[in-house]
Order: sequence, then C-alpha cells, then structure tokens
Amino acid sequence: MEKLVHLVRAREDLDGAELRRRALEETVPALRAAGASGISVHLADDAVGIPGPLPCPGGELPVRAAVAAWWPAHDLRPPSADAAVAALGLRSDGYLVTESVWSDFGQRRGTTRDWPDGTRSPGVVTLALVHRNPGLDPRTFREFWYGHQSPMSEDVQPRLRYVRNTVAHPVTPGAPPLDGIVVETWPSEEVVADVVAFHLGDAANLTTMLDSVGTAFDMSRLRSIAMSEYLCG
Repeated sequence: MEKLVHLVRAREDLDGAELRRRALEETVPALRAAGASGISVHLADDAVGIPGPLPCPGGELPVRAAVAAWWPAHDLRPPSADAAVAALGLRSDGYLVTESVWSDFGQRRGTTRDWPDGTRSPGVVTLALVHRNPGLDPRTFREFWYGHQSPMSEDVQPRLRYVRNTVAHPVTPGAPPLDGIVVETWPSEEVVADVVAFHLGDAANLTTMLDSVGTAFDMSRLRSIAMSEYLCG
C-alpha cells in the first residue's frame, strides 16, 4: 500500500462550507469508487477561526485542503482520482509519502478517538509544509527531524496527535519540491493562537522549539495552516 497526499490551493474567498460539502460529498465518494481507502481530509473551512501559526502569505495562493488516501499502488490509480481532488480548487499537487503516526489520540494526551468517520475531529489541526534546511544534507535532516524534532516537540507542546508524512517524490506534473507534510492536532484554537500556551506555558519551551525548527527547516518556506480534520475511513 502507498499513501498519497494532495495539496489543494484555492482562493481565500472560496466559501468554507461549500468547500467542505464538495470535499465530503463529492471528492471522498469519488476516491472510494476509484479504489482508495484510509481517506483523510483537512480543510481550511468555515469551522476554523484562526489562520494558523505560519499561514500562506499575501500574494501566495493559499492551501485550502489536503486530501490523503491509500492506494494498492499509487501509479495504478485512475486519472479520475486526481481529477476529483483537483476539482476542489485552482491547483492540486500530489505527493507520495511515507506515513508515521508518531502519536495518536489518547496515546500521550486527551482521549482515544470515539467519533464516527466523516465527522469533524475535536480541536484544531495545523498542517505544516516543511522544506529541509539547505545547510543540511538529506540524511542529516531526516535524522535530526526524526531523532530530535519529533520527540522534543512532543514534550514541549500540548499536542494530541502527530502524523509525520515524509515526501518521497511528487506524483503530479509541476508539483513543487517538498520534504514533509506534518499533521498535528491541538486541544483548541485558543491554545494554538497563544504562543505561550502553545508551549505548555513555559517560555523556555518556546526557545527550545525555535532553535530546533530553525535548525531543521527552511524557515522562509515553512507554512503552518489551521484546518479542520475529517477522517473518512
């Protein structure tokens, strides 16, 4: 099995409720019919009231959706699958990834998942698009990201779930280079919007985090967008 993540860019004025309707009522059924499983949808829809820690800057077409699905073989998926995702916005870029569910609901904090497929997960998600710090070679980058950044961030932030997707390569024409797509779940928008609460109320944790992300990632290209999550099974 192989996992693909498609990042969909659309205008800011695209209605969030309409985006959700199209994603859940049109895109997800189309992917299932095409043979996909384990579908998850993340949306900058009308249920999200904050932009996120590092949203797409003005002048950049924002990422409004991330649609992930598992396929028996990504290169055998029908063209209709990519077309169904692309219909959500103005641009859709697909990536083959390796998924690590580094921590799941209830494993470290919060409660285990008890809500049905297709309904909004509690709290809020941040979707981070990460690029390797150009000062690190690929192996050093991965070792630092996996061996330091992932466990450290678990200790200094109130995270409920952490899914680390390492990009193997783009799979759609023209998709720009990308090293990782990180999905993190948080208790509330208020926690994410308060930089101190976002680091367990300890300024030292913030310093530790800033030092680590500055080492691992190209900060000029880092994006971290607040989204709703719909785990569709």
